[in-house]
Amino acid sequence: MPVLDTSDWPEETLDVLTDLHLDSRNVRLENVDAKVEADILEDLFVNENAFGLVEGICKIGYLTHDVPIAIKRGKKFVMVEGNRRLAALKAIQNPQLVPTHKARIAGLAADLDDRAALRKIKALIAPNQTEADQLVAAIHTGNIRKPWTPGRQAAFFQAQVDSGRTLRTLRTRYPTIDVDTFVFRAQMLNAFRSAKFKDPALRDHLESKEWTRGLSVLARIFDSKAFRELTGFRMDKNGRLLKSITKSQFNEIASIIVEGMRSGDLTTRSLNKVTSPRFGRLIDEIEESVKPGTRSGKEPGSEAKDGAMGGGSASSRGSSGTNGDSGRASGGGSGRGRKQHFLALDQIVLPEAYPVALKRCVEELSVLDVQEFPNAAYLMMRAILEKTIKAFAETKGADIKGSGEKGRVQLNHALKWLLAYTRKNGPTNMIQPIERVRGGKLVYMSSSDTLNAVNHNHKFGVDPDDALRMWDAIDPLVRMTIAP
Repeated sequence: MPVLDTSDWPEETLDVLTDLHLDSRNVRLENVDAKVEADILEDLFVNENAFGLVEGICKIGYLTHDVPIAIKRGKKFVMVEGNRRLAALKAIQNPQLVPTHKARIAGLAADLDDRAALRKIKALIAPNQTEADQLVAAIHTGNIRKPWTPGRQAAFFQAQVDSGRTLRTLRTRYPTIDVDTFVFRAQMLNAFRSAKFKDPALRDHLESKEWTRGLSVLARIFDSKAFRELTGFRMDKNGRLLKSITKSQFNEIASIIVEGMRSGDLTTRSLNKVTSPRFGRLIDEIEESVKPGTRSGKEPGSEAKDGAMGGGSASSRGSSGTNGDSGRASGGGSGRGRKQHFLALDQIVLPEAYPVALKRCVEELSVLDVQEFPNAAYLMMRAILEKTIKAFAETKGADIKGSGEKGRVQLNHALKWLLAYTRKNGPTNMIQPIERVRGGKLVYMSSSDTLNAVNHNHKFGVDPDDALRMWDAIDPLVRMTIAP
């Protein structure tokens, strides 16, 4: 196995302001087109917390155990490893270089005993770009240090691929690194950037800093076995990306994922495991877009006419009419991928003191398809709301049994107690949402009467839109009662 020996690399003492320059090719940069050093400085302070290094250097000192690495390009020395340190040192010498942080930098630098001592630093000089790249890759994509984020790792190897290097060449050049994984990630990122979105907001999101910071979420998805089996994404021996789905199918999948990341629904927390409920629902959505009708057992467009139900205008999904037709699953039109099938319950984390039975109710609701089973979802919502209020009351030491008839506390009694508690203790901004659910004054179908009707009235049913509207109404109440 080849050994990267830096012992014969020369060491130079260089001036951080006049001799050393920041690397415009640095994969840390959010702005990949930054060529002016002022822009690179701003990027490193805004996006890579170079200010944290300024604080560390000013309070602890400049640590010399880790010598930065530069390379000579033309007549200039360019920093290839240690750009954040160089940015911090430049800013300490001249805070005006970073207008967004200059006051704070100047305040810290003023307390230094000898600022001039930080004007020159030692740097190893790599003999060429290839050996510099090898060392940088070994540091940031191996196990020597905490690795770059998936986006940073992919960016490094994408640069190698773009320069014309083959997968075989990269494997030889970086023998201790899982090159295939990083090249695959780079290719997948390119695929998402090339996807066509009907919603322009999704395209804009791909150009945002939030997208770049969330690439670890994306990697978690496309590195999963379930995603690859559904889409057929893989690399051939030359590093070319292959897939078993069509372009239009991928566009739809990309839309589902990017929208989830943009809305904050798909995060490293909600997708912390491939066995998490949200991960499972995401795979279900992808499967539905790739194999329509698989989950429901029906072909697209097989929705039957609404079955008329008593008890108002809500229709029943899955109830039989005189002709055996099922009610239509409404909620977003007939296009696939536009209907919300599952509720976003990943952030509903119940306190340890709450009953296990209540926790199981939340888990079951999280995997219940609202489009397929709106009435069942509605019943679960009602149960969860009532039970969380009662559990909340217990944590407050309140006995609300007396508010019901013969000690039986039902949903209306629980809501009445919660309203009285909130009026007395706050938060005041929750009074209106509670009143809305009690009386349905602000949103149609979102009242305790409706919740009770679906539970007790044998002629009353709801459709998916009704269920989703109800959850929107009671979600603030549930969140309030799980945060005692």
